[in-house]
Amino acid sequence: MADPEHPPGSSEPAGAQPATTGVGKASSVSPAGGASSSSPSSATATTATARRQLLAALQATDGTIARLDKLMTSAYGQERVFAVTGYLSHALHHLLVSAPWIAVQTRLSLLARLNARATPKKSGSAASPPPTSRLLALSSLMSETRYALRLLGLFPLWTWGADTLRSPPADRTIYTLTMLQVVSNMIYQALENGGFLAAKGVVSKKFVDRWGGVDKWYLWSTRAWFGHIFLQFFVLWRQYVLRKRKLSTETEKGKEEKEAELKAEIRAWKKSLVNNVCWAPLCLHWCVEKGIGFPDQFAGVVSFMAAAWGVFDLWGATAN
Repeated sequence: MADPEHPPGSSEPAGAQPATTGVGKASSVSPAGGASSSSPSSATATTATARRQLLAALQATDGTIARLDKLMTSAYGQERVFAVTGYLSHALHHLLVSAPWIAVQTRLSLLARLNARATPKKSGSAASPPPTSRLLALSSLMSETRYALRLLGLFPLWTWGADTLRSPPADRTIYTLTMLQVVSNMIYQALENGGFLAAKGVVSKKFVDRWGGVDKWYLWSTRAWFGHIFLQFFVLWRQYVLRKRKLSTETEKGKEEKEAELKAEIRAWKKSLVNNVCWAPLCLHWCVEKGIGFPDQFAGVVSFMAAAWGVFDLWGATAN
């Protein structure tokens, strides 16, 4: 960060010289020769205001950076930051190369020329390929970084399964669905890790090619991920049924006492539903070799929609 500018000095301009009047008194004149109209108190007040504004800006910046640092102290927080950066850069790239945006740029350029506010530009300058291609490169970098971070993803999945076995949910249906999700996610992560390491030359590609190649491993990895998403709809349905059943048996007094807990539970349920609804069409599209026709230009927007609520909650937690 650049150093703050030093406030202007208190010395007078070099051209201001004391002039002796006919009665032997000196009066201050400006460099232009006229009497100086600037007040020292006014200059001091302006400097103080500028200092306060600079201090406030620095304090706001410091607070934001502190919250970002707190957000990224966990591996999950770092992964979420990379994810949102990748999603937004992908979405922005497709926005800037879209026909409507180019039409708007062209119209604004024509208006500028008609009003003589801009010099004529070459016809190919409206699309601005270099900046948009850099955005796509950033999105690709974020995606690859997240692949690398997920190389350790099997460990928390193992812990998830072990915890579920040690402390199973009271509902047998939820327990079964959860264990199926654990298995599905472990298959997904193992195949993704194998494909990624083979693509980077860490694992022998001959072994991977023997079982379909890197692309096939990625494809089946995504299908295993879709298995998790598919099962999550049943988990959410079962949670809804159990919550309605529980509320029907509770007294009004009991409902009032647990109102905050119930609101938090419903909010978490809705957040999971939104996440699942957003990911389902995208994941299904990627599960099919030729896709199901989902527009690629909307992939970044929908992915961001899936992650936005969770990231918003993570950011809110950094204020505590």
